[in-house]
Amino acid sequence: MKFYRLLIHVISLIGDFTLFVFETILSFRHLWKRRGLFLRHCEFIGVNSIGINLAAGTFMGAVLGYQLYVSLHKFGAEAMLGGTVGVALFRELAPVMSGIMVTGRAGAAMAAEISSMRITEQIDALEVMAVNPIEYLVSPRVSAGVLMMPVLAVLFTLVATLAAAGVACGVMDLQYPIFWSQYLHIVDPIDIVHCLAKSATFGLVLTWIGCFCGFRAYGGARAVGEATRNSVVAACLGILLTDYLLTSLLPLGFKTLKVM
Repeated sequence: MKFYRLLIHVISLIGDFTLFVFETILSFRHLWKRRGLFLRHCEFIGVNSIGINLAAGTFMGAVLGYQLYVSLHKFGAEAMLGGTVGVALFRELAPVMSGIMVTGRAGAAMAAEISSMRITEQIDALEVMAVNPIEYLVSPRVSAGVLMMPVLAVLFTLVATLAAAGVACGVMDLQYPIFWSQYLHIVDPIDIVHCLAKSATFGLVLTWIGCFCGFRAYGGARAVGEATRNSVVAACLGILLTDYLLTSLLPLGFKTLKVM
């Protein structure tokens, strides 16, 4: 009986989310009317997330530079460190880490704000005033997430690469010319395409899930905390699942990696 109820709940949740996504897609045609909200959310999701993104990129790059040097040095292959760092960052680490950072900062805030509006009946007030809440609250956030996440992922990659080069060459024994020559030789434009495609999709996932969890909040103040928690957990899992699917489905995968 419990399994049956859980199955019904999961099916109902998937159906609600599908309808929510469909309504959001339909509301994109009115995005120009909400361009002020769109720009404001671009600032909130993108500009205000640059600091935490750069800090995370610096630490991630420093760890990569040290750990990869130690590992590759055992096989006498430390010259490959630059290319390894570039491919790892562009294809996986930068999009995923940027998505998780933005989820913790902006995605949770979206869920908290919208859930607060739900339990205080502000969303109902919008409907009474003939304002579509999906068009007003969701589509500007989703569009801003899709636009700004690739920018954040590229910035993450650049900062992490510099940090990795600084540690591998400044602290360890690798030479800067060797690092950058291998970086430019191995990193391919398709790696950048993977980075942009994945980060844009992750922006779509985290904003959609954050807004959806906020809209489904019902009850008192406890509902705000539950919506925020659910949005962060679901968005992080959604990013990891989407990352696997995109890695499997995107054309020109790892078979195109250059070798020396």
